[in-house]
Amino acid sequence: MDIGCGSGVFSIALAKDNFVVALDIDRKPLEAIKKIVAVVNADAHYLPFKPESFDIVLSLSLMEHLEDPVGHVEDLRNIVKRGRWLILQLPNLQYFFEPHSKAPFLFLLPQKIQRLIFRKLEYAYVNMNLTIKGTLKLLLSMGFTLRKTVKIYHIEAMRLIPWAPAYMFLLQKMG
Repeated sequence: MDIGCGSGVFSIALAKDNFVVALDIDRKPLEAIKKIVAVVNADAHYLPFKPESFDIVLSLSLMEHLEDPVGHVEDLRNIVKRGRWLILQLPNLQYFFEPHSKAPFLFLLPQKIQRLIFRKLEYAYVNMNLTIKGTLKLLLSMGFTLRKTVKIYHIEAMRLIPWAPAYMFLLQKMG
């Protein structure tokens, strides 16, 4: 399952050896990939799947665009089979350069200015209050166990700084 699949790059890559369901709120990119993967046009706030439907769920660069990240994690917990996997990637919105806008220190500016910048860039919503630490704490409190963390760097020089512009978590759903 690839939630918020966008153009479907990951869905298509995974479909070479697996049955993949790609979900996005935007119908247009789904049209381009519907012959390769199963597609579902839906809002990631309301996942239309039965409990424990998937062995592996991807949620890549999606959570910060949702107004209810807690509800999203509850849905993820619901649709991942017990003992199986969630791969969640989240940009570090408190990084020196905000990943969507590339604006320096955007997290320090008032919310009104943040929203104005995102509107200009045609982002419907970015939840600047979402943090890496808070998200990981939420995932762990909802029954996931962290198996691996990968820091994602866009350029090699960024490795000199102790925190990364994005993080990917491999989590296993327990009990």
